[in-house]
Amino acid sequence: MIDKIKMIGFVLVFGVFWATALVAVDTWTGPRIEKYLIEKKRKKVLEALVIPYEADTVEQVFTTNVKAEEIDGQTIYKAEDGSVAFEFTGPGSQGAMSGVIALSSDKQVIKGIAIIQQSETPGLGSRVLAADNLINFRDKKVVPELMIVAAGTASADNEVDAITGATLTCNALEKILNKNVKEKTTLIGQ
Repeated sequence: MIDKIKMIGFVLVFGVFWATALVAVDTWTGPRIEKYLIEKKRKKVLEALVIPYEADTVEQVFTTNVKAEEIDGQTIYKAEDGSVAFEFTGPGSQGAMSGVIALSSDKQVIKGIAIIQQSETPGLGSRVLAADNLINFRDKKVVPELMIVAAGTASADNEVDAITGATLTCNALEKILNKNVKEKTTLIGQ
């Protein structure tokens, strides 16, 4: 009986110690993580809007050049040149993907795209979402809708060449972008 009481006491003391340690670590790291996530999002908004920044000037460049506006619970980022940016999310071929897309002031042409999070297959689907490939989306029309077409066949203002071997990711990205652009431009008002 005494052994059981000792064991219960040990488990309680051990549990309280580690629970306290976890709360302390969370209290200490929570604000740092929040600050990091805000800065990461601001970097992606600046990248999508094609506004240059240095690692130590993100906050200043963002607050000088971008205004965040809440519309029906959605954050819309507006640049001084009239272009707008907003977050997009949706299911990729391997899991959720999210990012920021910026549109021209008339909301018909892509200014830039930046990916925040993705879980596509490394070397295949992830190539579609790489910054050096997303440059191909710049100056492409989203009206009537963006189309990702077979590699080497893009000819219209709203067409982007696909990455061979990454068809599922290309299809998912096309669907996500078109859905989010339609929803957000309706929300913002063209």
